[in-house]
Amino acid sequence: MSLNITRFLPMIAASAGLFAAASATNKSDQNKDPQDCNYLCVPNPMQECDTPWDLSASATYQQVRVQAGDIALLTSDRSISIYPVNATGVQPFDDFAWGFQVGMGYTDYSSDWRLAVDYNYFKAINNRPLSVSYGFAFAPSAYVNNQIDYFPFQSLLFSNLETGNYTLFNNLEVKISRPSLITPNLEITTLFGLDTQFLQRRQLAVFSNATTDTTGNTPLGYVSAAGGFYQNYQKYTWWGVGPIIGFHSNWHLGSNLYFFFDGTGSVTYGLSTSRGATFARRIIGGTVPNINYQNSEAAVQNFVYQYSPALKYLLGFSWNRIMETSETRLTLKIAYSSEYFFYLMRSIQNEGAYRSENGAGFGLQGLILNVGLDF
Repeated sequence: MSLNITRFLPMIAASAGLFAAASATNKSDQNKDPQDCNYLCVPNPMQECDTPWDLSASATYQQVRVQAGDIALLTSDRSISIYPVNATGVQPFDDFAWGFQVGMGYTDYSSDWRLAVDYNYFKAINNRPLSVSYGFAFAPSAYVNNQIDYFPFQSLLFSNLETGNYTLFNNLEVKISRPSLITPNLEITTLFGLDTQFLQRRQLAVFSNATTDTTGNTPLGYVSAAGGFYQNYQKYTWWGVGPIIGFHSNWHLGSNLYFFFDGTGSVTYGLSTSRGATFARRIIGGTVPNINYQNSEAAVQNFVYQYSPALKYLLGFSWNRIMETSETRLTLKIAYSSEYFFYLMRSIQNEGAYRSENGAGFGLQGLILNVGLDF
């Protein structure tokens, strides 16, 4: 029995030593003075050292830009569109719109690791009033089906155009960061984490003609006053999840004023869905109010799981102030943001010779106004 106990004595002694060392380390960390971590603190106004929690809220004023969203050509020849004459492209109308961002972070001041969650919400609805060609003509782009009214392509010329679009974008980022370089006037922080994206976009273009216009061999055709029209509908949806890496840099300019520049890149994997539908309501005869219409639609939908790289940068100025209680720090920021998401606008050519765009992307840029609290 004694021999068996003797065999385990070294193991027991080693375990006791490890336990004692761990206990001493934990006690040392618990008794650490916050001033001891000053060499890890970022070059901002601080109360002893960075406080654990921070909250931020931003108002965003941004604009969408998309590729593969071409609507039509505006050509100076009103008789044929096979070969455009002095034509210019017509792109979707995307105006600036308001959105918001919210975030929360927690910093371990003894190691300066920071865990943050940021959420971005943006929605834009744009409706452009009736555009009249005035001696020119609108020829629909290649993303429409030009055979659904059984007339040759050159007959599809219109004098009126109405467009509209809807964009909803949500972005959730979970990031871990830690300063890599700290000087009295400069901080550079590297970060990594998880990026989640959700996108919905719808585009609608409606073509029509005036009473005096003709379309092919049909005197009435797509006369808007009699209820005729020719429209193209496009819908895009996307969700993706993937890793994100990036950096944050902060330059002290004096008087609690800072210049910052942030950059991130991510590669997400998810489901991209596209739909293209061309609908024609052509007037084929009759008199008001008993008008005869020919209704035709061509629609194609596509699903694909894919990767989508994304790039984002943010640059601007920030100002910090410690409140009188010395327990809360207020931060104000104004910045310009630009981000681009690759391969998301998979526009469909909804014809028998079907194809979709592979390299078109989605961009978002604008102004960020941010308020942050550290407490």
